[in-house]
Order: sequence, then C-alpha cells, then structure tokens
Amino acid sequence: MDRQFYEYVKQIVIDILKSNGMFIGQWHVGTVDQVISPTRLKVFVDGSNTSQTIPCNPDVTFNVGDYVWVVYINGNPRDKFVLCKRAVE
Repeated sequence: MDRQFYEYVKQIVIDILKSNGMFIGQWHVGTVDQVISPTRLKVFVDGSNTSQTIPCNPDVTFNVGDYVWVVYINGNPRDKFVLCKRAVE
C-alpha cells in the first residue's frame, strides 16, 4: 500500500508541474516587436502572435525585428529574460 500511495502522490506532483509548464526547456526563440527601454522589450516568443513585455540585457542594443534568445529563469515560463541576440541563417 505504501508504494501505491507513493505513485499516486508522484502523479499528482507531475501533473501540477506539467500544468505550470515546468517541464519546458529554458531557452526559447523570440523576435523583438518593440523596444520600450534599454531594459524592457516587447517580444513575440516561440512564434506567438501576441508580444510580451520582458526584461532584457541592458548591455545589448536591441532593435525591432531582432531575433533573440528568451530564457525562462529556472524553467519558469512566468519568469523570462531576453539575454542576447541570436544568429539566423
């Protein structure tokens, strides 16, 4: 019975993590929609049609249309940061 309880709790935890997007990788692609300030951008993430306001690296000069890397901090899709530009061929 202890093993069955363990499996039940394990499945509940996995379901919660999945529903919160915690199994998604950290690195995502983005395209700059608007430069709000040197520390904030509006970015289309993973091909989305809706741009999101995301903090960014102030040491990089971003322009509208730049392809960027968006990092999900600790894999959390609610905590994003635009680290740098990415090369596209």
